[in-house]
Amino acid sequence: MKIGALIAEFNPLHAGHKLLIDTIKQENDAVIAVMSGNFVQRGECAVFEKYDRAKAAAANGVDLVIELPVLYCLSSAEGFAKGGVEILEKCGVVDSLYFGSECGDIDSLTKCAEVLNDENKEFSALLNEKLSEGMSFPKARQLAAEVMIKEASVLNEPNNILAVEYIRAIKKLGSEIVPSTIKRMGGGYNDTDIKSPVPSASAIRARLMEGVDVNGYMLYNYESSPTFMKDFDVITASRLKAIGKEELMLLPDCNEEIASRLKAASFKNTFEEIVTEAACRRYTQSRIRRILCNMIIGNHFGEYISPRYIRPLAFNKKGSELLRLMKESSSLPIASRGAVLKDDTIFKLECRATDIYNLIHNIEGGNEFSAVAEIIYSTQ
Repeated sequence: MKIGALIAEFNPLHAGHKLLIDTIKQENDAVIAVMSGNFVQRGECAVFEKYDRAKAAAANGVDLVIELPVLYCLSSAEGFAKGGVEILEKCGVVDSLYFGSECGDIDSLTKCAEVLNDENKEFSALLNEKLSEGMSFPKARQLAAEVMIKEASVLNEPNNILAVEYIRAIKKLGSEIVPSTIKRMGGGYNDTDIKSPVPSASAIRARLMEGVDVNGYMLYNYESSPTFMKDFDVITASRLKAIGKEELMLLPDCNEEIASRLKAASFKNTFEEIVTEAACRRYTQSRIRRILCNMIIGNHFGEYISPRYIRPLAFNKKGSELLRLMKESSSLPIASRGAVLKDDTIFKLECRATDIYNLIHNIEGGNEFSAVAEIIYSTQ
């Protein structure tokens, strides 16, 4: 069986996702998706809870949806990609990884990945020079890489950056998974124009927050209520006012300067106001958002930790066949119930994240222990 995969957030699932899923289905016998949970990489809560989004994916052509733990979801693009790729590698059944990109050119993306993985002295010196000028890390890295190869100009687009990180992760792991990209269509990553031929997830979320009916764009009738970071304003503000600078510095991707900026912004009372106050040219809003989300859920993991389990969220009939194959080939245990992971520290963080997410909707905690994957029978 030939198996293609993608790493996604489906936040929410839209026509662009469906195009990618359909492309994988045309070229493979089955599709696996590794999907973010209740918090996502841009440093926000997911607009719909994870089991609802997993069911949406399974109803639209994905055969098996596996959870990407929040530890990786709220990481930089490098950590996000590495976590997702490592999970797919350890499934032991995946042949290809597909992803969208603005450039749609796998050769350019691969050349960028090779330069970034090489990390030679010239590149490191150029990077440090740009950082010393007060640039953000992504911008400094792009400009340093452009000195090495002209193709590095693609690093100015978010999906290209993530695509490069997927390829870097595959190469660093020595994986035989083949990377494949398709050109992203329609609205850009941050485009909020709902009238685009293929509206972005950002556009759909923006209209959802305004109370506009966007059911025609989401390809699924979600059961859960929409959730936005404004719902976490009190939690964020109270936590930031109470936490000390030293504890802030323990959060992933935080340093002394960022901790000082966050404490200086703690007089603000909303998530967005705090982000705006603390962010600057060197420290992007996305980075500040992830740090605040990690603060909310109490993520004090330091160095990157490899995945320790595979957790299905939803699957169809073919997905059940995949799970049977994975039981023979996977190098990680497949956790059908959260209860079997009760002593795992990565899972404990997942439990906290879910409990805090559910608190917004007045749902009692502890649901992760009893949750099981949803079985979806569709005509896809």
